[in-house]
Amino acid sequence: MMLQFLRADVGNVISGVGQQQQIVSGVLDQIKGYVPKVQSSWIGGDADEFAADVARKVVPAMMELILAIAGINVNLGKATSAVDAGDAKAKGMVGQLADLFGQI
Repeated sequence: MMLQFLRADVGNVISGVGQQQQIVSGVLDQIKGYVPKVQSSWIGGDADEFAADVARKVVPAMMELILAIAGINVNLGKATSAVDAGDAKAKGMVGQLADLFGQI
């Protein structure tokens, strides 16, 4: 019964986490879009090094964050499935016990 009460809350958390993942993906897209703009208006040297640093450091870190956020939803889904399986098993055991007592 407890899971039935919490299922909507878990669903809301999963939805919220998915939204955060989309936001981070959008930020990454914006960063990638700004690099050429920054390069074109860069005064002095190292514009290419800036772009390389973004590609070498920022993009992989952001991708790692996106994957970590996705992992949260995967693990929430696994936990929900484990609780569902436990509930089903407990319900079956209670039913068997009720049948046993009904035979007495």
